[in-house]
Amino acid sequence: MYDYVSFIDEFSRKTWIYFLKIKDEIFSKFKEFKALIEKHTEKKIKTFRSKNGGEFTSDEFNELCRDSWIKRDFTTPYNPQQNGVTERKNRMIMEATKAMLHDQDLSMHLWAEDARKTVYEHNRTPHRAFENKTPKEVLYGKKTEVNQLRIFGFPNVHTHPKEKKDEVRSFRKERYICGI
Repeated sequence: MYDYVSFIDEFSRKTWIYFLKIKDEIFSKFKEFKALIEKHTEKKIKTFRSKNGGEFTSDEFNELCRDSWIKRDFTTPYNPQQNGVTERKNRMIMEATKAMLHDQDLSMHLWAEDARKTVYEHNRTPHRAFENKTPKEVLYGKKTEVNQLRIFGFPNVHTHPKEKKDEVRSFRKERYICGI
């Protein structure tokens, strides 16, 4: 399994997940997340709540937050209840991911893709607390489309426009001839 970091908007509960090779990548993932939020919502992050781990307390992390006017809110060590929303969300991601892999009898090497799909679907699932709106809809103010969702582990059917069919056929022949 992979390490990952999740970022959750406290108001809408929309979640973003980033996979890590090492924990030191958290700072770069936070910068990526911050840029994404500022671009798509035209809003700034006001408060960032995290545990008190070294990956969140580095000088560069503190400097970025200070320069961006982001208030830091750290949980007390050994007291994860203070960040209950994140703890609950991460538990849900793990449980749903393992359940889907087990249900489809798939290998754990697909864990990251399944976790990404879990977060994607959860962001598009209506919630009672939001009067049956989805987290994505609450954050962006637009209705969410779900007609593209498929059952995890089932094969997809790809269709090509008519003008591309000959191109696809010739590519498949070349691929077969070359033995790829």
